Amino acid sequence: MRDLARLRANPRLRGPLGLAEAQQHAQTGQQDAAVDSARFRDIVARADARYAEAAAAARPKLMFAMPDEPPDAFGYPLLLVLHGNNSNASETAPYWSSMADAGWVVAVPQSSEVGMTPDTYVWNDRERTASELLTHLEKVKHSTQIDVGRIVLAGFSMGATQAIALPLAGKIKVRGIFPIAAWLPHVREFTRLIEDGAGRMLRSYIVVGDQDQSADGARALYELFSAHGMRTQLDVREGLDHDYPPDIHATLVRALEFLTAP
Repeated sequence: MRDLARLRANPRLRGPLGLAEAQQHAQTGQQDAAVDSARFRDIVARADARYAEAAAAARPKLMFAMPDEPPDAFGYPLLLVLHGNNSNASETAPYWSSMADAGWVVAVPQSSEVGMTPDTYVWNDRERTASELLTHLEKVKHSTQIDVGRIVLAGFSMGATQAIALPLAGKIKVRGIFPIAAWLPHVREFTRLIEDGAGRMLRSYIVVGDQDQSADGARALYELFSAHGMRTQLDVREGLDHDYPPDIHATLVRALEFLTAP
């Protein structure tokens, strides 16, 4: 059985926590006496109605930070960041926005697919994610001068998983991918794509904590990329669970230098 105390202690694990608690109740046969009550059914109905209203009202959003200095002759490099599931752009942007001071345009889209709690969003629908991301990318390109040869797609958790999948599936063209704590229970889907020739020129910098439940998946992804001659680097952090590394700015600098080096 999963360690529920560990999941409850980390707000970035809200999705896995809900699944784990549901599994625990199912396995132990626990049932709340209120399940069959009219009051409980009313609560469920009102919650469903609020979710439907939130889903109907949700729209894709975009936050971005601009460098103070003008671009070089080729344009600004672009760091495009996908938030984790059950999060949002406002929570995510502070981890990445410091790279604007290093000359990068930092764009953080917010999904229109609503999450489990108010003001949280998810990237579960890949086609929808791809469509929204391409729309945001075009908006950024029209807003400022972007060097299309220096676009990096990054993300955290499920956002990181989509950052891996979208370029490999040919949905978006980028120089490199930068997943942090990607949700990787397996890499079967990516294995098929790589073996079919996807991503040969794609660079990757993979960050994961050795306590993250997807650490083995991250290692498998790195080995897959390496075996097919892709330029990749694996950065495993000792003692880190499903979270950002504490030295996130130094990690960003190191990763982006690797991903955009000649």
